[in-house]
Amino acid sequence: MQINDIQQTGGSKAVVAVPDHVQIQTITGCNAGCIFCPNNKTRRNIPRGRRMDWDLYRSIVDQSIALGIRRYSVYLMNEPMLDRELPKRVAYVSARITKPQYVKVTSHGGLLTERMARGLLDSGLNKLKISVQSLNPKTYNDIMGLELSKTLSNIDRLLSLKQQGGYKLPRLEIVMVDSIQTHNEIPEIKRYWRERDIKLYIEPVENRADQQSIRDSAIGARQLKTFSWCRRLMEQIYILYDGQMLQCCADWEQRSVMGDLTRESLADIWHGERYSDYRRRFAAGDVKGMICGCCRKQVKGN
Repeated sequence: MQINDIQQTGGSKAVVAVPDHVQIQTITGCNAGCIFCPNNKTRRNIPRGRRMDWDLYRSIVDQSIALGIRRYSVYLMNEPMLDRELPKRVAYVSARITKPQYVKVTSHGGLLTERMARGLLDSGLNKLKISVQSLNPKTYNDIMGLELSKTLSNIDRLLSLKQQGGYKLPRLEIVMVDSIQTHNEIPEIKRYWRERDIKLYIEPVENRADQQSIRDSAIGARQLKTFSWCRRLMEQIYILYDGQMLQCCADWEQRSVMGDLTRESLADIWHGERYSDYRRRFAAGDVKGMICGCCRKQVKGN
């Protein structure tokens, strides 16, 4: 979606297309301590282990399907595998969608036990993305607070079970952040995953919503600059475990709550006046007071 798609509609509301994807937090918290993540560093107290009620989860998924959403991400600001029922959550979606719709999970992989692996293989999960920030055990632990050998063993076991069972899915991908701690490792890391025929994604450092903890850690391999455009307000839905619908997945402090799905429908919130006003302001460059006003990312080529 381009800026004209918002402005050309006129009137009191900014009309947008159907959202492309939804992120759902089925449980709160994460047992890792990644230095580039606001988890456990927020001013707001976010209790760990709060689970989304199944009736609310089913309602959200059903409403998302009715809206025609394409991508279903069963995670948000958390480690999704803390939810022991994650395979069942995924299966509920996968049984109700058809291509090009798909289900995705992003995880640090440290909790990818045999039980979880078997459950996800049977769930119909389309894509599993695992964050592996370094292949040096000490650097990995310094960045993530986890044990590298355990994570790599979990990945190997998943791949072995997948092959043994003849599963085509999920497609496994690896992601890392281009940080000052790991920048020089990147050629070796690329080689390692290429030899295993696994796609590696290298993401730039971002500091969306100006998280103080990320600014203080200064881990970016390149200079940060202000975002010039963002698709999230226009295409993506973010839902916390209690049904609160946020403007952005970077809103860890929950400063921009768009609505409450225990009281309102997903479509009513998405097309409502509060969301529409935010989109109009963003399209006009009027981001003063919005969390969008302080989002920053790495400058390429520096």
